[in-house]
Amino acid sequence: MVLRLCLPRHRSGVRLAIALLWSMAACAHAAGVQDAPHFIGPLATPAPPLPKGAFNIEPYVISSRSAARFDGEGHRRRSPGPMQWSTSIPMQYGATDRLSVGGTLRGQYNRLAGGSRALATGDTTVSASFGLIDAGGPHRARVALTARQRLPTGRHDRLERREVPGSGTGATSTTLVLHGQAYLLEGRLRARASVDWTLPGARARLHGRSVYGTDTGFSGRIRLGHGSGATASAEYSVAPRWTLVGEVLYEQDGGSTLRGDQGQGSAGRRRRPSMWRLSVLPAVQYHLSDRVGLIGGLQVGVMGRNATALFAPQIAINMGF
Repeated sequence: MVLRLCLPRHRSGVRLAIALLWSMAACAHAAGVQDAPHFIGPLATPAPPLPKGAFNIEPYVISSRSAARFDGEGHRRRSPGPMQWSTSIPMQYGATDRLSVGGTLRGQYNRLAGGSRALATGDTTVSASFGLIDAGGPHRARVALTARQRLPTGRHDRLERREVPGSGTGATSTTLVLHGQAYLLEGRLRARASVDWTLPGARARLHGRSVYGTDTGFSGRIRLGHGSGATASAEYSVAPRWTLVGEVLYEQDGGSTLRGDQGQGSAGRRRRPSMWRLSVLPAVQYHLSDRVGLIGGLQVGVMGRNATALFAPQIAINMGF
């Protein structure tokens, strides 16, 4: 689904994003902050299940751009790309003290030729997290297992019919995530880590120009390979309202297989290469209250193969109820 908007041209996307998040923070009734360390989580590493009856929502606004690409040998090659705005809204609800259910809504904002704007829906994710270990003591270690199902609600093919880039994968995929956290330095430092595995075999039908590089007139399908990833993060409370965040993200996608016909009797099979990327994600948190906080940071791709050298500033507001 694509919705075109007529937005005032004198206001940049950055100003609109900041104004929106700040308005949401003001509406959340920011009260005083207790004199204790506060954490709302890093940018990428998942959180353990919430207590029963608790609800958390964290809308993100992300600006991504790539000026380079890592080739098949890992060398950085200049490859300028357009700036793209997107939003991600993860939500989580504690069904029991061990089980949380959640979902993530995604959207994409593009500036089109001629100055018009368009919003497009992205893929949707639903998830369930189950607590495996919930230890007491000074470290309060917790380990959880999460299952995520990605639903293809974004547009991935027939892109020649519209002026907007693709916003989805077109495939239903399942990812399993093992993640945990612990507190150190008398509670002032919180460490999190995760590993994930996306099951291979997800398929998407393709017609015309698509996010997988096919062109007008193509008809076929793609079979995606496995995916894997890992994160490690540390949040350090320097003051009751301020927390510094350091995070490392590894992403890997196995090669995919493309089959189809370009429309002139050129049916065939093509193997797309695998990719991997290592990124750092520094961030800072500011806590307006014990339940409301802002986080701002960026993702920077520092090395990889067959992947974009991503540069993605982002800001989010985290609200707990």
